[in-house]
Amino acid sequence: MKVMISLDSSQSSQRAVEFLFCRPWLAEDEFLIVSVVDADRGDMSLGSAMTKPNQTFNAEPNRIIQAAQVEMRKILPEHAISTKTLSGPIKQAIVDCAKNWSADLLILGSQGRQGLNRLMLGSVAEEVLRDAPCSVQIVRRKYSRQEDKV
Repeated sequence: MKVMISLDSSQSSQRAVEFLFCRPWLAEDEFLIVSVVDADRGDMSLGSAMTKPNQTFNAEPNRIIQAAQVEMRKILPEHAISTKTLSGPIKQAIVDCAKNWSADLLILGSQGRQGLNRLMLGSVAEEVLRDAPCSVQIVRRKYSRQEDKV
């Protein structure tokens, strides 16, 4: 099975990695860890963008996928685990990569936004679920306290 896991800096992404460790995997299963650079959403200074654009845009996604790869190699040492930094609109980059890599399963976290926040901010997970070429496992955040539900 080819399993692609899409990560960002959210706690939901960390839960997606933890979910991965709870499942039984066959020795021949392989994993691709991806994170998306969306230049339109980049939070950076104009100076760093002009002098070192690739470094600036890729630093955080590269850090995320490298950390996940190290963690996964500890738990799944016999498996093929590769990484890739994607660029472009988040949903489209994830869906295109899943198609091009011929993924069998795509795992990603969801913030679990509701109401107006969901309407205003949208849901990448929901968009990916609609267009993905394979099965999708969305790992939702857990509510640890009653006030988190608001």
